[in-house]
Amino acid sequence: MSNNFRLRITNHRKIFFNYTRDIKCFSCERDLHDSYTVSGNRGKTRCVPCAVKYHIIDEVPEEIKELI
Repeated sequence: MSNNFRLRITNHRKIFFNYTRDIKCFSCERDLHDSYTVSGNRGKTRCVPCAVKYHIIDEVPEEIKELI
């Protein structure tokens, strides 16, 4: 399965695979390079587990569940 999965939740929140940017999770400071990322407004990006933990997304999408 390729890492081309992209999901727009709202105009400001998206789930995507981060190939290039060196960013860290806003909540746990985990490096998000080469991993799935949930972007939010005001530059707050989080890893998918933290996004579920803080109720930004309801659950991990089926397309990426096995890759996390």
